[in-house]
Amino acid sequence: MAAAKKFLFETDFRSDGRRGVDEAALAAARDEGMRSGQEQARREAEQQTGMLLSQLVRSCERLLAQQDERLAAIEEQAAHLAVTAARGLAGAALADRPLAQLLAAARECLGHARQAPHLVVRVNESLVETVEGKLAGLARETGFAGRLVVLGEADIALGDGRIEWADGGLAIDGAQRDGAIEAAIRSIFGPAGPSGQAVG
Repeated sequence: MAAAKKFLFETDFRSDGRRGVDEAALAAARDEGMRSGQEQARREAEQQTGMLLSQLVRSCERLLAQQDERLAAIEEQAAHLAVTAARGLAGAALADRPLAQLLAAARECLGHARQAPHLVVRVNESLVETVEGKLAGLARETGFAGRLVVLGEADIALGDGRIEWADGGLAIDGAQRDGAIEAAIRSIFGPAGPSGQAVG
């Protein structure tokens, strides 16, 4: 039998391998927790960034749509103003000088058709005498030697008229002028016109 050995408190139980294992496990768990937390924070940051970018894109699209609407409204107002001004000026010019365009056309015709046997001018019946006097003066100025005939018709608008000679003629028609204005509007704003309704 072995001899009993006296316990002298020389053994240090604190440096036991168990404590070292606990510290290593704790450090590994701490590192894993740190990595996991960082990964979760990165995912959350990416998700928030994606949401913010999506909101920013939607806000930009909304602002661009509002800008397009504003520009369309400005164009529509400008078109209405231009048409109103053109019609107002045309109306004022017609009221001030209802025969200006017709007489200018007659002067041109008399100059080119000096040898024509006759020239017929059709105007509104209220303007027959005025037009006869004006055409007589124009015939003298241009050297027209043919016969001038002025006919009054109730369905011809003031300022409108027709000039006819043996091989041709021409018409001064305010409705055609308005049609040209409407065609110009259509060429700028499309078939719907400036207000989104059919023009014509």
